[in-house]
Amino acid sequence: MRAKISTWSRLAILAAVALVGCGGGPAVLPATRGYLLISIDTLRADHLGCYGYQRDTSPFIDSLAARGVLFENAFVQLPGTLPSHMSIFTGLYPAEHGVMPPAGVLSPDIETLPEAFQRSGYRTAGHTEGGYMHGGYGFARGFDEFSHEAKKIETDVERTVARGLDFLRRLDEDERFFLFLHSYVVHDPYFPPKEYRERFWPRPEPDTFPATGPNLVAVNRGERTLSPEGLEFFRASYDASIRYMDDVLRGFFAEVEQLGLLNETTVILTSDHGEEFLEHGELTHGQIYPETLRVPLVVLHPAIGSPRRVATVVQSIDLAPTLYAIAGVEPATHPSGRSLVGLLAGADEKESEAFATSFGERNRALIRRRGESLHQLVLSQAAAAGEAVWVSGAQVFDTFEGRLELEVKGFYTSDRLQVTVDGEPAAAVDLAPDEWTAVKLDLSGGAEKKRIRLTSSGCTVPRDVGLGEDRRCLSFMIRGVPLRLLELYDLAHDPLASDDVSVREEHLLRRMLPRLDDYDREPIATSEVQNMDPELEQRLRALGYLQ
Repeated sequence: MRAKISTWSRLAILAAVALVGCGGGPAVLPATRGYLLISIDTLRADHLGCYGYQRDTSPFIDSLAARGVLFENAFVQLPGTLPSHMSIFTGLYPAEHGVMPPAGVLSPDIETLPEAFQRSGYRTAGHTEGGYMHGGYGFARGFDEFSHEAKKIETDVERTVARGLDFLRRLDEDERFFLFLHSYVVHDPYFPPKEYRERFWPRPEPDTFPATGPNLVAVNRGERTLSPEGLEFFRASYDASIRYMDDVLRGFFAEVEQLGLLNETTVILTSDHGEEFLEHGELTHGQIYPETLRVPLVVLHPAIGSPRRVATVVQSIDLAPTLYAIAGVEPATHPSGRSLVGLLAGADEKESEAFATSFGERNRALIRRRGESLHQLVLSQAAAAGEAVWVSGAQVFDTFEGRLELEVKGFYTSDRLQVTVDGEPAAAVDLAPDEWTAVKLDLSGGAEKKRIRLTSSGCTVPRDVGLGEDRRCLSFMIRGVPLRLLELYDLAHDPLASDDVSVREEHLLRRMLPRLDDYDREPIATSEVQNMDPELEQRLRALGYLQ
């Protein structure tokens, strides 16, 4: 510890004492000397003990949560490293900052979080593990020092935090600072140090393929099969990586405390998205369900007297305005997110919501809290009414119409299309190759929501029959009807979104659905495009992001 108490330490102590004396709780939080933002890539909230997980993955993070404020319902705006982190850095929705993989670059007209702190006189440092956190996307802007050396093995997280500690040790006394740390330590291929893996998987490894990005994507495409034991092994390895990361953070924070900085610093620990383990039929993090959207969010501030858990729904775009509000920094680009200072200081909100999209914005989600209820609406859209799409095997969609009208045509061979409505057989249609056939069907139930399923018995791969290089197995093409699927989940009672209640609670679905349009956003500025260097491209391929 330092021999004397710094000016910032004395201010923090006085602020904490003053706030304890305010019976109704503080309305604001005082500025701190430092701001530490940590993002653990691909860390889903429900695999941490402080969020109810049964495995002992996170004793240190749990201890941090017990000292600060834990947000139970924090959601990202898109489950992808590049756009999600750019939303954290700008406080903007992905459609507003426009930075999308593989080569989008943030417009210079949009100021980032480190740029705002640097402009306000803070010494800034950022240390990442490359990939989509490469500085060329705009992440390096505003940092006095920045590194993006690619992660090659899990223990590279130790290198990352060591760089952060080196920065902190070089600070002048009372010098204000902003430090950002990012790690892929729990990202696939889930390969923690041996002692951690054996702790969570003490038996022989199953005969399965490595959990690399390309292999996981191959499972999603139906090109590989993962056994139940293989899935459990992947999940155990992921948990072991979390425990390893937790121990690394324990050592890092011990050093920060030894430097006398912890009681002078606002700390935010979070993630850019979660990870899927076939909860909704896929691996990695491409879909917009709780396992990919719900992330940990733990905040420490020296003036927060009592630890709290906050049920209010919050978003990643709220982090930048929260830091601005605490530090008294005025951003050049106005964020779309809102400050969470009131919630940190003791307020509660019975009504709140979050919005998220998938890549391309065809799929959208709205998470809404009303009192003790928490629901998620998921809108998945394969095509608009005027579009035609190829289908492999089956197509499922919802309609509120009393009549179904569409056109279908088969691919390569004749086949028979089965039509069901809410699980009941409704019609059978002969499919002729390369010839459109009209399907017209009166539906009972009036304007109620109905689920339509079109199923073909076979499919053909174009490449196998000399019709180009397309490797998809195609059955039929459909046009003339919007292909959208509507799901509603009661997350308060079903946190993994396994039971679709959209029929039982159709009144709620109808109320929430129009809100999706309220989140339509236009770009704040036009994003740019970079020419990726070969090393970055190779790294993105290894992560499974490029095919």
